[in-house]
Amino acid sequence: MAVLAVVPSPAVTAAPLHVIEDQLACLIETAEMVSPEQEQEQEFRAEFQTALTAAVEKCDRVGQFLAHLEQQIDFARFEIDRLRQRRSLCERTLARLEEYVIGTIESLGTDSKGEYRALEGKTTTFSLRACPPSVEVTDESAVPSEYKTLTLKLPAVTWEQLLDGLDIEQRVAVLGQVRGPEVTIEKRSSKAAIDGGADVPGAGLASGRHSLRRS
Repeated sequence: MAVLAVVPSPAVTAAPLHVIEDQLACLIETAEMVSPEQEQEQEFRAEFQTALTAAVEKCDRVGQFLAHLEQQIDFARFEIDRLRQRRSLCERTLARLEEYVIGTIESLGTDSKGEYRALEGKTTTFSLRACPPSVEVTDESAVPSEYKTLTLKLPAVTWEQLLDGLDIEQRVAVLGQVRGPEVTIEKRSSKAAIDGGADVPGAGLASGRHSLRRS
């Protein structure tokens, strides 16, 4: 007679490590699309917390993943600078090469109709077309101020003081010519003022937050 043994159900464990890693990788693609409210409702947060506290190797993997993200940020920053320099180089090279080709065609002279001859290859044909008149600046300092645009970066309080020194008509005229000033809060000076006992309307010190440290 067969004896039936009662086998206990397997213990509920955290998600496998590779699943957590896949979910971490997915965060890169979804971080910009998931709001904090939606994120709190997702099962991932609970699974992540369980996995992070369940095994040492999972904690190590998360730390490695954070280090990987920091490396990617540094790499992206480096690539942005490199590509910006490369773009500038390509733009200068393009302009110079086009100038060479234009000079070559112009050196060939015009045909009986007074038009410049085309340079024909097997897959490419170079020809010239007249450009509309354009402004060429030969001496920037000699150009009157009414034909210049000035871009300034100055403290907002200085800007407000300048506006306060104008009469109503001048103020309206100036503001009518300003194109969307970008305002940036100087958090360092704001914190120094608050630490010194000053009241900064619209700003305050946030406490109780934590930053992540890895060792």
